[in-house]
Amino acid sequence: MGKKRCILDVLRPKHNLFLKSQKTNKKAQVTIFIILGIVILLAVVLVFVLRSEITSIKEDVIPTTKGKVENFITACMKNIGEDSLQKVGLQAGFVEVPIQIQQDANSYLRTSPITQIPYWAQGAQTFIPTLEDIKRRIDLHMEQNLRSCVMDSGAFQESYKMIEHSDITSDVQIIDSKVRFIVNWELDLQTKAGESIADLSEHVFESDVKLKRVYELAKQIVEDEMSSLKIEDITQDLIALEHKDLPVSGFELSCDSKKWDVEKAKSTLKDLLRINLKQLKIKGTDYVEFPEELPYYNSHYIWNVGEELPQDVSATIRFENNFPFTFQVTPSDGRTLRSSAFAGNDLLKAICLQSWKFTYDVSYPVIITARDLTTDYNFNIAMTIHLVRNMPNRKATIVARPSAFLRFSENDVFCQNRRIPMTITTSTLVDNDKDVYYTEPLEDSNIEFVCIKNSCEYGQTELNFEQSGFQSGLTANFPYCVGAILRATKDNHLEDWKRTVTTNGELIELNLVPTKDLGQSKIKIVEHILDDDNKIIGKKELSQDQMVSIIIRFDKNDSKKLQNQVFHESRIAIVPSVADEIEHSNNLTFLAKADFTYDVEINIIEKEKIIGGYKLNWTADWTNLENANEIIFNTVVKEDPSDEEMFDLIVNLPKLSELVEEPQIN
Repeated sequence: MGKKRCILDVLRPKHNLFLKSQKTNKKAQVTIFIILGIVILLAVVLVFVLRSEITSIKEDVIPTTKGKVENFITACMKNIGEDSLQKVGLQAGFVEVPIQIQQDANSYLRTSPITQIPYWAQGAQTFIPTLEDIKRRIDLHMEQNLRSCVMDSGAFQESYKMIEHSDITSDVQIIDSKVRFIVNWELDLQTKAGESIADLSEHVFESDVKLKRVYELAKQIVEDEMSSLKIEDITQDLIALEHKDLPVSGFELSCDSKKWDVEKAKSTLKDLLRINLKQLKIKGTDYVEFPEELPYYNSHYIWNVGEELPQDVSATIRFENNFPFTFQVTPSDGRTLRSSAFAGNDLLKAICLQSWKFTYDVSYPVIITARDLTTDYNFNIAMTIHLVRNMPNRKATIVARPSAFLRFSENDVFCQNRRIPMTITTSTLVDNDKDVYYTEPLEDSNIEFVCIKNSCEYGQTELNFEQSGFQSGLTANFPYCVGAILRATKDNHLEDWKRTVTTNGELIELNLVPTKDLGQSKIKIVEHILDDDNKIIGKKELSQDQMVSIIIRFDKNDSKKLQNQVFHESRIAIVPSVADEIEHSNNLTFLAKADFTYDVEINIIEKEKIIGGYKLNWTADWTNLENANEIIFNTVVKEDPSDEEMFDLIVNLPKLSELVEEPQIN
């Protein structure tokens, strides 16, 4: 039994050690669970924090990218919108001029090789587009060009892609104070992986251009012109001024017939229109008032087109010499206007009276520019102006009227009474008033016999007429006349005439001076640029926005010249922008078959200012001129001169012209 106790004693301490170890293990397990709980809690917190940061970053990225895309689309709208407004202003409400208008040269005014201004009024008809028409054209321009501007740029294609969910729909609003461009275009902005970032739909851009105001002003001007014929009245007044080169009616005690050049009359009227129409003001708009000492302008050149006009706008009306210009005057004799003479009877037989009365048919276009003073935006429209027989008339068509002398008796009866034989010879006369003088027979010259108010045609002269040998002429019977004029004309020759009394067997010799025409395509202008010290620093060719006037004069003693008239003068105006349209009729005429010394005067005009030219004597070598392919006129110019510099340039032009070479014939 004692052993049993011994065993029990031994086993007791072992049992206590196990219990103690068991308690220790339980404490360790609790610690591990606590650590794991903390780790899990931290992980959960970290997940929420990361998710919050990702959401925050994404929310920041989406507006930034969306804003950039929206700004880019708006920038494209701005470029396209401003382009359409510019074209609408240049082309009378058209973004693109319709093909049916482009194909009819009578339906628009061309102001440059690429600019056409359709007529809003032509004759008795108007073609005024509505604001709704203009809106549709601008909408179409936006819809046709916005997609390519945005998509073809590649601005966002490296990182994003845009998916279209609708077509582009433009809705331009032309309101009083601005133009609002609204575009509906549904776009889905996505990442390259296809995740949607933002949806875009409506895009808006606004322009401060007051298109509605300038349109309404231009429309009011055209509508009032159609009823009041205001510009026709101004034209009629300018003709009635009786400018010395633009005769209308009158009489003079003289036995010498008065003559006017038809082309000179035409150019004079064009100059009067160009200068005076710019002075026409629209009442109620912003303009500089005329001085009180000009009552005529205050009463005639302020145009009331309506009581209620748009605010902050102005208007100008202009005509330029290079615009199309239909002009005819009757009675005329080809290129000359002449007075008719009456001789008195009995006690008054020594008194001669010259009388004249001319009527003009005129048609030409004007440009009316309505200007938005707040943005300097110009809206151009064109319309035609019409006078028939000196009277304003938009309804009548200008019909070609044959040239004729002013006749007060039956011309045919006079010409049939031919009973006095005379001989007329015609020759070429070459006389440079220096070292060349000779004549030679000239056939095919047209002979005309003029007696006061009657004119008889005698056909052309022939070489070896009536076996006369080396002579050109004709022998015919003429009516009796105490103060007859025999005149000879031929193409490429200056005419000649002589006064005579019809006498049996009289011989009249007429000498025509040969000429040589050079078209503007064979004339080249080289501009040598002057610095402030009048030294040449470079050269350039004539630009499209410049105009050149060239005058050549040759003078000598001649008994047939009028007072202050030179023997020969030729003028040409070169306007590069319309060169092709007037090439056939724009020539510079030189005297032929000898070397002639001309007084050359060239003026270069830019923005209505003379910026340079050339003024010296020049001897044209006939050997080179006869087969000339080109004449180069060297000129001196100053770029954008001040008024003082321009005055100095004009005064000293002969001296400055010595800095460049004289004209060259190639």
